[in-house]
Amino acid sequence: MYLQILILLGLIGIIGECYFISLWIIGKRNKVKEVFKKYTPSAFVIIPCKGLEPGVVENIGAFCSQEYPKYKLLFVVDSDKDPIYKHIKKLNEIHDHVSIKISKILNECSGKISALLTGLESIKSEEIIVFADSDIKPKKTWLKNLIEPLQDKSNGACTGYRWYFSTDFKSKLISTWNLASIAFLFQPTYNFTWGGSTAIKKSIFDKLEIKNKWKTAFSDDLILTNTLKNAGYKIYFQPKCVMESVPEKNLKRFKKWGTRQYTWLRWYYPIIFYSSFIGLAGVKILTIFGFILLFFGLYVPAFLMISVIAFEMIFGWQGIVTLQKTMVYPKESFPSKFSYAIIMPLVFFMIVQNMIASLFQKEIIWAGRSYKKRKNII
Repeated sequence: MYLQILILLGLIGIIGECYFISLWIIGKRNKVKEVFKKYTPSAFVIIPCKGLEPGVVENIGAFCSQEYPKYKLLFVVDSDKDPIYKHIKKLNEIHDHVSIKISKILNECSGKISALLTGLESIKSEEIIVFADSDIKPKKTWLKNLIEPLQDKSNGACTGYRWYFSTDFKSKLISTWNLASIAFLFQPTYNFTWGGSTAIKKSIFDKLEIKNKWKTAFSDDLILTNTLKNAGYKIYFQPKCVMESVPEKNLKRFKKWGTRQYTWLRWYYPIIFYSSFIGLAGVKILTIFGFILLFFGLYVPAFLMISVIAFEMIFGWQGIVTLQKTMVYPKESFPSKFSYAIIMPLVFFMIVQNMIASLFQKEIIWAGRSYKKRKNII
């Protein structure tokens, strides 16, 4: 009887991996076919900026030259003493549609949300609000592609994501970690708005009172995600707005960053966090257990459990294939699919480690400020 149970557990692990792979396949099929009509309502883009991170000067310049007929661009900084300020000031002098503003200090929310709320005060008659991070380098069609899906009234928001083009093993590891996250964006049940690249109609933003919810929030995108989904709106993921970002090459800092992301998820979206944790951790435990079973001569269940590694490699391979077909970058820009396939099983271990570490996080240190979970956080 126990042998049948072990075989069943192995089969469940394989079925779970097949489901993950299907996210890529179904996502690619749906996105490749979708074409939107021209839709260019006036837009207001808010970009919080802080410090001179690698590539940021080039990034903010790219925001200024979007192929979009009518948009205003507001950069929000903490202080005019910030080293990024002088670079934005130059853009402000060159472009009529670019402005800069000093963020107000709001103690009940995160520093980033303080900047966003400060930026929202400058909106006048614009129909679309766009939120972006300065660590992405947008293509000229980024804004157009981000806004067009909003002509579908069922789409409450449209979101993109970041992408890391790797240059060495460390950045490849980080890029593969990022790749695993993108798969879930293709599935409406699991997807979310990413604060680094999100567009929403101002009418919906006001109706759902997002501004008031943000005043006591730490995470802008998770609050926005929950509010939209609770109101019955869909979040449209636009792979054409998955934009290049300079990868973090310090693995220790990246692990801390990953743990912070899952801590936010646990605080704001516990159902998704715990269901993901059970699934991912369960598969990893099965894999380890499979090697143990080899020593006891239980080869059939052992093979089934260990074969999960092969399916994780297929997941990584299929992920790059999907992004090559749906992102705006040329195919040759992407590194070897084989390397992503080989690294993916290791990355799943990293993600489980991040999730386990996040279980013990009672506070988050972010941009020099400390945040603790509050009751009734959402």
